[in-house]
Amino acid sequence: MRMADALDLVPRSTVRHFLKTFALSAVAYLALSAIGFHRHVANDSEGVGALLQIIGTLYGILYAFATYVIWGQFTAVESEILKESAALQDLALFSQRLKPPVREPIVQAVRVYARGVADTEWRALAAGALTERTDHLFTEIVFAVAGVRPADEDEREVYGRLLEIADQASIHRGERLSLSVKRIPQTLLGLVTLTASAIVFLLLLYPFRSMLLALLSLAVPIMLLFLTHFVITDLDNPFAGTWNVAATPFEDLLKKAR
Repeated sequence: MRMADALDLVPRSTVRHFLKTFALSAVAYLALSAIGFHRHVANDSEGVGALLQIIGTLYGILYAFATYVIWGQFTAVESEILKESAALQDLALFSQRLKPPVREPIVQAVRVYARGVADTEWRALAAGALTERTDHLFTEIVFAVAGVRPADEDEREVYGRLLEIADQASIHRGERLSLSVKRIPQTLLGLVTLTASAIVFLLLLYPFRSMLLALLSLAVPIMLLFLTHFVITDLDNPFAGTWNVAATPFEDLLKKAR
């Protein structure tokens, strides 16, 4: 991936906040230097450096833990999407052993549901809204399966299998919706943000000998801290942001359910 493409992934708001924070930090450092503050703490540079190392290590641990939690939820949602769409595809596949007039309502209900999920449910979940429409559409699938009246032993066997698959799809949908509303605890996000702020504060106190090095030492950590914050908050909602789960499995289901 080219550098320009990588930078395009970062929202302009994040870039603006970084530039604003860096500008304010640079002004604050220059002001502290102008009034002679850094000369008074020059003998304590080792202590400030030790604090930076301790808090930096704490931040790394917190960030790793937060990313682990969020990424686990993200991949779990993605997994349930694949399982749900696969179950619905099996539903259409196994129903082929039924007579066309009996099978058609099931396939049609699956297609309408898949279209509803791809067209409206993703946006609803991204906005934290209710999914009443697709809830109703999934109920129509269950009704279509339950409405089958087996005519012989072969159809009774197929009917039993269709009920099992519909139940599996319902479980995966319920799990997907449950995982979709989970977000990083605000206390954890607040602690990560507070630790990042402490790092910037200590950098303002550190008595760099070179002003150029001081500004560079402010710019790079602040940029990295903003990028890590962006990654955490972006992955926190699996259906919105730069990195999100796609509705491709349900779009593919529309092509395969025939």
